[in-house]
Amino acid sequence: MKKILIFSFVFLFACGQAFAGSLTIGLFDLSGSVLTDNSGSKGKDSPYSKNMAALEKDITKLGKGDSVIVIGFGRKSDVTLLKATMPKQAGPMNRNLVATREAAIKKLKENITAKAASIDNTRTDVIGGIYRASRIFEETLDISEKRLVIYSDLLDNENVGLSFNRLKKAGSHKEFLRKLDGRKTGYLNLKNVEVDLFSMFSDIKGINTVETEIAIKELKAFWTEYFKRSGTNVKSFKTSY
Repeated sequence: MKKILIFSFVFLFACGQAFAGSLTIGLFDLSGSVLTDNSGSKGKDSPYSKNMAALEKDITKLGKGDSVIVIGFGRKSDVTLLKATMPKQAGPMNRNLVATREAAIKKLKENITAKAASIDNTRTDVIGGIYRASRIFEETLDISEKRLVIYSDLLDNENVGLSFNRLKKAGSHKEFLRKLDGRKTGYLNLKNVEVDLFSMFSDIKGINTVETEIAIKELKAFWTEYFKRSGTNVKSFKTSY
């Protein structure tokens, strides 16, 4: 009976439900560029593994009544990997809360195994994922806090042709922002949404310290300005290669 009660807290079946707590939407990059490390090998040092470790850590921080939706994305395609909400009653020693977090992480991994192959991983559509997240925020009622976390290299080839090589050649992020001006896929209304970016990437070829660091600086400037134009500020932006 206890297991049934725990799992009844985990799965949400409608985005239009009302929540007393916060809602975190995680956009999880499933494109090929994050699946391997710089040497081309898979494992704990791959961007995918680092992103997953960060996502699991965020799930373990969810409090009573908080909800999380995780969306895996690639090229113009995405899949829901998790919909979960934490119990409002944590139980003795927080047992219900801890058990629900653990069940959510287990279900997330099961869904990635079962559903990731359905994603076109040849490119990345970060902005498409942000659009979906924005719609979910708008359709979900009575949220005390809204948080968007993106676990991705944030090299958005599908929409603006953003890559390290192009950033190096351009020397500035501004020309990529101009590609969004006047487009239907321009900027959203993300007012009152906290944004955290966790950028692990592996497709830096022929690393040159100065050029690479400038490209990373311009990448961060692009996304910082993108979210500013969408009505919010980036709270944290962590990068690694």
